[in-house]
Amino acid sequence: ETSHGLKNQAAGPPTMKRLLLSIMGHTEVRRGVSARGNRLAGLSSAASSGILPPSLMARTPLSDRQSPSSSRFSSVTEGMEAYPKDLVIRSKEKKDTATCIFLHGLGDTGRGWEDGAQFLSATLPHVKFILPTAKSMAVTLNMGMKMPAWYDLEGLDLRSNEKCHGIDDSMARISDLIQKEVSRGRSMQRIVLAGFSQGGALSLYAGLRQREQLAGIICMSGYLPKPSSYFSQSSSSPASSSASSSSSSSVDPDVLSTPIRLFHGDADDVVKLEYAHDSLAYLKKMGCKDTGLKEYGKLPHSASIEELKDVRDFIASVLPDNGSGIKPKL
Repeated sequence: ETSHGLKNQAAGPPTMKRLLLSIMGHTEVRRGVSARGNRLAGLSSAASSGILPPSLMARTPLSDRQSPSSSRFSSVTEGMEAYPKDLVIRSKEKKDTATCIFLHGLGDTGRGWEDGAQFLSATLPHVKFILPTAKSMAVTLNMGMKMPAWYDLEGLDLRSNEKCHGIDDSMARISDLIQKEVSRGRSMQRIVLAGFSQGGALSLYAGLRQREQLAGIICMSGYLPKPSSYFSQSSSSPASSSASSSSSSSVDPDVLSTPIRLFHGDADDVVKLEYAHDSLAYLKKMGCKDTGLKEYGKLPHSASIEELKDVRDFIASVLPDNGSGIKPKL
């Protein structure tokens, strides 16, 4: 483990201003242009509303970004040389008994969600947050530009969404992260898989392909990739009859009980809200028993403080601080 030296900062959770600056980077790189711009313009109105306008959804290059820190948190990187290092956020005040693996969006890095993880960790000190970074690859949708991506994107239409070249390699990497936690003594039902946009899509894809039930799956501003892969060819549409949905699903029966929550803005022009509704329909059709979708008015392809609080509350509900690594029986 390599320390990032969280020193010389006053105790306490990340400031609202710093958190908003971090969330500004949580958007897809789109239309063939790397989304970068003025990170300060309009910050006051954004802070007052808790919503970040599209003009603020830009990321400063990692080399130019000062790592936020707090004496209440420990931030380290760890991992194998074959992949970018994983960022690990944990409280210094309490031993962690649960894990949340959070996956960033296209063109971002795990570091881009560091403030978000610290915001969550401030009230969930028993949860360790692991923020991996995707390998860089050429992305077809962005004119072949090379950037961190969990899989290639040719488009977000249904036909393109069935391709997702590279997604199985990323799924294997996330499954390895999960198993690494299990090998350290963590129960599968003390692990949440979460992500934003393409990372949220991968969280659904990887979470539903586990052999055991996770504590929960979170998808923020994302969608279900390769939906037909869960069904026989005759039942690959969410609009088709659901009478035999559970029998036609390839998901392990135990995994169908995993709590799954989608969070999405109704002003998202990158991953449209209808994709979230379609994804929810697919989840229900395959037999998932505990699903939900929360919509946010006037929220574009970004995150808001309200949304982060809802994510925090969901994590708290599925990963209660019970002082052990075993989830209590309901």
